[in-house]
Amino acid sequence: MGKAVGWFDANTSVVLVNTYSLSYIWSASRVFVYNMALFNSSGIMSVFPNAQQPLATGFGPILITLVVTVTGTVTMLDSQGDISIIFPAAPGSYADTSWGTVSWALDCIGGTFNPQLSIGPCVLCPQGNSTNGLTGQSICVSCEKDAFCPTGAAFGNISTSSSILTSASQALAYPVSPQSVRFDNILMQNMLYLRSPMSGHCVLVSAFFWALIVIALGIVIIFVMIILKYYVRNTQLQVTRKRVTRLLKQTDFIGEGELWMGGIATISIAILATFAYIFSSAYFQRYPIERVNSPANFACDTTLTNAQFSSGLMSLTVSPNDDEVPMFNLLNAQQFTVHLDLINTLFTCSDNVILMQNRGPNQFMITSTCVESNGSLSISAVLPSHVVTLQLSLTGIEIIGGFRFGLTGPAAHQEEDALDGIYTLTDLHFSQAFSVSGRILSQQPSFTVQLSKLVNRTYPLDENDATEFSALWTAYISYDIDQNFIDENDYKYVTSSGTTITIGISEVPYYISNTQRPITDQAELIFTDLLFTIVCIEIFGLLFLICRLIIIPLVKRLYHCCCRRTVAKELPKNGAEKTFDRF
Repeated sequence: MGKAVGWFDANTSVVLVNTYSLSYIWSASRVFVYNMALFNSSGIMSVFPNAQQPLATGFGPILITLVVTVTGTVTMLDSQGDISIIFPAAPGSYADTSWGTVSWALDCIGGTFNPQLSIGPCVLCPQGNSTNGLTGQSICVSCEKDAFCPTGAAFGNISTSSSILTSASQALAYPVSPQSVRFDNILMQNMLYLRSPMSGHCVLVSAFFWALIVIALGIVIIFVMIILKYYVRNTQLQVTRKRVTRLLKQTDFIGEGELWMGGIATISIAILATFAYIFSSAYFQRYPIERVNSPANFACDTTLTNAQFSSGLMSLTVSPNDDEVPMFNLLNAQQFTVHLDLINTLFTCSDNVILMQNRGPNQFMITSTCVESNGSLSISAVLPSHVVTLQLSLTGIEIIGGFRFGLTGPAAHQEEDALDGIYTLTDLHFSQAFSVSGRILSQQPSFTVQLSKLVNRTYPLDENDATEFSALWTAYISYDIDQNFIDENDYKYVTSSGTTITIGISEVPYYISNTQRPITDQAELIFTDLLFTIVCIEIFGLLFLICRLIIIPLVKRLYHCCCRRTVAKELPKNGAEKTFDRF
């Protein structure tokens, strides 16, 4: 409730408000400065005490009354009989109440401004404006285009594409196995499959398309051979026909050298088999995916790889396999370096920057390095362990626009002949930037970092080769956005004279296990190719058998029924039968 009221000017009132505990004991007081033209929360211009205007040493938190003079000077009386006098500060400054009985004018801190005579603190620059790294400003100026310029920005020239604002994660989505993981299905789909529409590339690499071209040419050759035999009497052409017939019979796999048309079918089979062997050889080499650097131009689907994948979560309470132990040893031995970046701030390395490790009730200082660069402050330190709680403390009331957390660690490599394994620990480069539009970093933010192991197992193409293991640490950061970032209204109630960032790093009780293995090995590939060749021969043989037993007799019967009289006059007896029999 209001204990005292004074007027700074016609539209600005100063109200003393007391705070009581649940037992109705007077515990503290606050002084609110209101803009009486506004009748909502925006009407609160400032609250005393605050981060810029703390209570002076020796001045109690319980106030009895206050008086505002005609000149705007505020005099407050505490419960011990001590007084504190706040003089109005000129534009570009604020009344500092931290020392003595009388306030002193200090320049506005970076990212804040004061446009008029005031007894309150400097206010935050609106989003898109900054003080260009200066203090004591009465106005804020517009930031550069494409600049990171949140509320309370001290600098307006930090590009949003700057490396300090970039997040980096090495954890990528693990590939999904193709729809078919059987090589015989993959081979058949790529050899005998035509679809509409098809791109020019798909047509060119289609074995079935080229086999159809050969079959079409074969049909033309068949008609030419029939015409040469029955309707052309040129001796030289007859000799040529016989040579071609003899050559085609020699290549006949279908009729075992008896059918000259079987030679044409054999050429089609040879094309299909050649395409299959070329496809299989190129497909076999596309493993593992880490070594696939070019598209699969030998297939319609240029993303084909000879790899299938599986992924799952494994509990750390279960001991890993013997061949996985060296990989876990490398992970556990990797040394972490933490990187903490304060972005768009006037904090400097001289502001008593301290990095501590919390161990229960005790705190231990961690040796760290501090670097200032382009409106940002970077602190880095080697962590004593993977599970640790850090506390970064900075003395001062400077504004922080954003924060970035990073972890790095060196790579390692190890080979174990006894376990037939190759182990590679990936160097760790993780970072995540945090900022919220219209807000600044609070004075006591807290972040929780959860680390998890990611282990990749890659089986070899040849069972005599070594299994390859690779691993890295991944991190997930959780935080409360309302606790870690505050807006201009929340900033009015802040009373802390420093910033303390707490970061808890822990490991989850499970790890991610990814497995990559080839879809086909060399033995399966050779067997499948031979089987494909035999199937092609049998299919063409079946087609020839259908033609000889069903189609040709049916055509002969229709021919005799429709053209019996014409055939009897123009051909010798049984001439038509001879023609079809030889066909």
